[in-house]
Amino acid sequence: MKSEILSVKEKIGYGMGDAASHIIFDNVMLYMMFFYTDIFGIPAGFVGTMFLLARALDAISDPCMGLLADRTRSRWGKFRPWVLFWCVAVWYRLCAGL
Repeated sequence: MKSEILSVKEKIGYGMGDAASHIIFDNVMLYMMFFYTDIFGIPAGFVGTMFLLARALDAISDPCMGLLADRTRSRWGKFRPWVLFWCVAVWYRLCAGL
């Protein structure tokens, strides 16, 4: 298998796509911190610990899910079954919550 090196332009392109999603996500997280502390009245230390534990769980679950996806062998490829499954699961959850 031939290894290709990404150009600086390609690296910047991938980084800009990730930066765009983080602009939205980080603003939502900032609002959630305000909402939990000022509206719900939860102590800031508890909210910070809750966010830290969520990130720690994410740090454990992401490599596990990556390993699972890499070992998937199907006629649709490695990742498509997982993407389709989670699209349906999230869609169902959003519709059930409305």
